[in-house]
Amino acid sequence: MSVWQRLLALAPLLLFPATAPAQIIGTEAEYAVIMDHETGDILWSKNGDTPMTPASMTKMMTAYFVFDLIDQGEITLQDEMVVSDDAWRRGGFPSGTSTMGLSPKERPTVEQLLHGVIIMSGNDACIVLAEGIAGSEEAFAQQMTERAHELGLTSVNFVNSTGLEGEGHVVSAADLAELARLTIENYPQYYDWYDDVEYTWGGF
Repeated sequence: MSVWQRLLALAPLLLFPATAPAQIIGTEAEYAVIMDHETGDILWSKNGDTPMTPASMTKMMTAYFVFDLIDQGEITLQDEMVVSDDAWRRGGFPSGTSTMGLSPKERPTVEQLLHGVIIMSGNDACIVLAEGIAGSEEAFAQQMTERAHELGLTSVNFVNSTGLEGEGHVVSAADLAELARLTIENYPQYYDWYDDVEYTWGGF
């Protein structure tokens, strides 16, 4: 089960707490929150404000930031971005991590890359978007962090677009819950993508 499927499975509990079973309060998770989706209020928290390593849930902010840029007219879903050798090595098959299966010099569109990020949790797709938008993944992560702070997600410090291990790469569970709420509220046109369970690129 991908990180996105796990997130969707938890959505009814996190976003509609009135229907959540009581046993969720006894969760063994180190970090957890129950949020009222309508108001954004945190109704229950276990280390919810403590910065943690978000791993692939970083991709929630990567996608949100790209949605922002599309909304602002900075890029379009049809724009093409070139797969660099570095993106392939660090996020593609050679990396041994979750990948969309891109190859060097391919030119996927922003829409295809977003599907790769959201459905396949593709690290290569994240890096290609980062390089295509900001010139480097480091610059993209800085811009993404600044945007998160503008949204009120004050615990955020991102050093990459993928969630792969990086020193100081953190966010709190409460801020992740708020980011999920903002994604649903501000970009409902993309929400169905999070319900898709498969996407094929180049036969992969």
